[in-house]
Amino acid sequence: MQIISTDKEYTYDVFMDDFFRLMGEYNILESGTAGYSVLGKRIPFIRFGRGCRKILITGAHHGKEWITAMLNMALIEALCRMYGEGKRFGETNMIEFFNTRSIYFIPMVNPDGVNLCIRGLTEDIPTFTQSRLIGMNAGSREFVGLWQSNIRGVDLNHNYDALFEKGRTMEFAAGVYGPGKGRYSGEYPESEPETQAVVGLTKEINPDIVIAYHSQGEEIYYNFNGKCARGAVNIAQTLARATGYKLIEADGLTDCSGYKDWVIEHFNIPAYTIEVGKGENPLPLSQFDKIYSDNLKAVLCL
Repeated sequence: MQIISTDKEYTYDVFMDDFFRLMGEYNILESGTAGYSVLGKRIPFIRFGRGCRKILITGAHHGKEWITAMLNMALIEALCRMYGEGKRFGETNMIEFFNTRSIYFIPMVNPDGVNLCIRGLTEDIPTFTQSRLIGMNAGSREFVGLWQSNIRGVDLNHNYDALFEKGRTMEFAAGVYGPGKGRYSGEYPESEPETQAVVGLTKEINPDIVIAYHSQGEEIYYNFNGKCARGAVNIAQTLARATGYKLIEADGLTDCSGYKDWVIEHFNIPAYTIEVGKGENPLPLSQFDKIYSDNLKAVLCL
């Protein structure tokens, strides 16, 4: 029986319920806490595999992109199920895959932003914070389907130390001057606890490959500031064949202060932003089966 909920909006509560059920069902998994959100929500990580090749995968940096948290969790469940059944997936032997790789998932980087985007202003958000959010939102109380940032109005995927000041300059030119529903990079790199959680776990793991899942566009970004690590293009081409997505060279704001950018800059390893699905965020659940199928093939290529 399938554990992961794929038929409803993926709030933090649904995610955590799935997390505990998944950990209870599969004793091959390990888990821990990367950190906590501004509102104190736990940001868990899950490890599949016992091998030396370390891969780190993230989801839901952005509130409107909660479908990528669902994707992370569905991928974990699929890997566990295939391993338990001793199945092959194409040329992939799952026993060998498990013993040669350690895949770390941070499925929901931005739990506060996800809940705000799905549920709007709720009683668990302090009154002062609600007032501040309304101010950031041009006086509107409407947040459902609109919010990308964390609860402080910082776009977490622009909060990393990689051409941060250049990104700030571009934000100003684009009319982004402070906290809001998206694009604002924060006062300084890693100002937000969610970003700090991802940075801390990345440094602790010291991965060989990183994938940051976002939506939408069916695109794969593989470089930063005109450069990428040795072997990164070959892996990108493999991912593109598996998913059917286009390879894109980052430029402009997509080439500043993102997680993928920071990883390439500071670790010099292959790192990718994979934009799943097509359309307007939040993507409809009707796209999930294709997103899942495409990206399961991709993960098994790593």
